[in-house]
Amino acid sequence: MAHPPQPPQLAQPPFNPPQEPPKKKHTARTVLIVIGSVFVVLIGISVASSGGDNASPGTNNPATAPGPAATKAAAPKATAPQPTTSAKASVAPPASTVACADQDDRSAPCTVTVGGAFALGKHQVLAGWKISDSGFGLTITGKAKNVSDDASAMVVTVKFLRGDEVMANVMCTTGELAAGQIETMSCLPDGTYTKKFDKVTAEAAF
Repeated sequence: MAHPPQPPQLAQPPFNPPQEPPKKKHTARTVLIVIGSVFVVLIGISVASSGGDNASPGTNNPATAPGPAATKAAAPKATAPQPTTSAKASVAPPASTVACADQDDRSAPCTVTVGGAFALGKHQVLAGWKISDSGFGLTITGKAKNVSDDASAMVVTVKFLRGDEVMANVMCTTGELAAGQIETMSCLPDGTYTKKFDKVTAEAAF
């Protein structure tokens, strides 16, 4: 007996089990957690190394160290040195001395120095006089002044000695001089020029 024809079979789609939804990744949250943990650890280390607020006085604690203003206020004020008065400034320079000025006897020999001022009676031989070789012997060049109130001429003798020996003997004169007048002396050469003397004297001839 023949079988009746079977209806055609429809193709069944393949069975796929339901897929679970993909899990969300939490990468950002993980990174934040790690950074937060590291930050907490660093804070703990910093507190432990600084010793907290238990730093003793005198240590390098920024909270207790004196600032620049406090240091400046505590420093003593420097006092400016007081000017001292120089003793030399208050002492007047010594007046130039004139040899023989206090000698009463103008005709007595008085010790003088070459170039130094000396006074005999009414006249003064001014400082700066010199000795020289005139070609005819030792002579003197210089000026004299009438230091009296009356007109007068000067005649003086200047001796150059070595011990008690007279090495040269020069006479110097001026014309008639009014009070205060100055004149270049005229000196008569001795005839011997020498520097071998250790003492010089002067005396008025009259």
